Amino acid sequence: MDCVNYVNRNFRFAWRGNNIDFIFNDDVLLLLARLIGLLGLSLLVISSVGGVLLASRTAQKINAKWLRGKTFKYHRLLSIIGASLFLLHPIPMIFAEQTTAMRWFHIFVPFTAPKQTLLIAIGTMAAYALLIVTVSSIYIKYMNRRVWRILHYGTYLVLALGLIHGLFISGEFKAGEIFEFEEPEKLFLLFLTAVALAFPIWRVIVARRNKIKKLSASNV
Repeated sequence: MDCVNYVNRNFRFAWRGNNIDFIFNDDVLLLLARLIGLLGLSLLVISSVGGVLLASRTAQKINAKWLRGKTFKYHRLLSIIGASLFLLHPIPMIFAEQTTAMRWFHIFVPFTAPKQTLLIAIGTMAAYALLIVTVSSIYIKYMNRRVWRILHYGTYLVLALGLIHGLFISGEFKAGEIFEFEEPEKLFLLFLTAVALAFPIWRVIVARRNKIKKLSASNV
């Protein structure tokens, strides 16, 4: 009975002649947008962690022995899939117009969304930064290595903006609602934030230790 009530509350069926049109409720559309965005952001975090680990000696050994030198290929594939999902996740929000009051141009033009204006704008800026990083990764062979590296550091900007956007936006577009435990994806986003911070910090510490060891060895 609970399952039937949930379906009746969140889905609608419209009869048109001999056809049945399946219509999503706004709540379901917003949930779909959150899940797509969460999956995309998760893949981007995994990809960024993989990028950090690629520089380690252990990863290089695994790459040579088990993955036949394809780690960068998998790293880029994860990035492209994650970027695609992240860029597509606002689409269901447009169809949930009774709740969001959004039109298509609100996605592309920052600070024009009628609700959650600042947080939607942060998401838009994250999307533009992500496009730049993704395009630079696709055309890495044709780019100056130094320029590509600078652009690739934009990944951290994307993750920062994306995590802020995901953590603080209201899943139901309610004014003043920032963090609700009714939205378990917020807890998962906190976990992703911790992971996204931990690995770069670990990499910096390891690089610093290796530099100190080299300096100590050269002074002996």
